[in-house]
Amino acid sequence: MSDITIDASEVINNLRNMDQRTKAGITTIGNTVASQMKEYAQSNHKWIDRTGSATAGITADAKWEGTTLDISITHGVDYGIWLETRRDFEGKYKILEEARDSQIETFKSMLLALRL
Repeated sequence: MSDITIDASEVINNLRNMDQRTKAGITTIGNTVASQMKEYAQSNHKWIDRTGSATAGITADAKWEGTTLDISITHGVDYGIWLETRRDFEGKYKILEEARDSQIETFKSMLLALRL
């Protein structure tokens, strides 16, 4: 009879480290998507950029909140809220949701392509 002997220590070690590798991969994807959202918003906003402050102040970030990755994009100027929500602008200057939505398919495809 012939026996097969396997040292499973490497497999076990890899399984133990899978959470760390998964989190690192998803973090990289989150940072990439955040950067692309920011670039989209800065390049595609509809307002006239008189001082450059509103454009330069757009920030995007990916950070972990417990087991949830939060990818956010925000205005860095105090009047950014009005560009997004002021009724008499009728949505003309909204860019944050559009920037977020522009990256949804990219985010999904990057997650599906993630190799651990």
